[in-house]
Amino acid sequence: MTLSGNKELLDRELVAFFASRLAPHNALALAQEWAYKVSKTDTIIISGFHSPIEREVLSILLSEGCCVIVALSRTLYRKIPPHLQTPYNEGRLLFISFREHSRPSFASSQHRNWATADIARKIVFAPFEPQSQLSALHYSFQQKSSILG
Repeated sequence: MTLSGNKELLDRELVAFFASRLAPHNALALAQEWAYKVSKTDTIIISGFHSPIEREVLSILLSEGCCVIVALSRTLYRKIPPHLQTPYNEGRLLFISFREHSRPSFASSQHRNWATADIARKIVFAPFEPQSQLSALHYSFQQKSSILG
């Protein structure tokens, strides 16, 4: 595991957030509502922030001044993406990479999701279809996971 940013974020309460790329129609609204609620707490959200819903949650959390951990399915960035530079400079962001591959793949994304779920205290899922790859993740970590809604 390699890190870049505020490493102290790992010492706080971590909640993993996952949303499918192909989510039911109500998933976005539920995730947005949840993001605004969690932004009022000291909870650190860890996610790949890759799916459209996850990206929307990231946008809400950062706009509300929250700290987040971005779990990458590739090596760490050589250059911080411009939209993440300010929170990174402010110490509100940590990048974490579980793999040393330069390009993301399905396998590295799955590895990232499982490793992220493993280090989180709690896991929150936006609603997803039963055939989603998230089903196995939710089932395997059902003791510490919940689905919005």
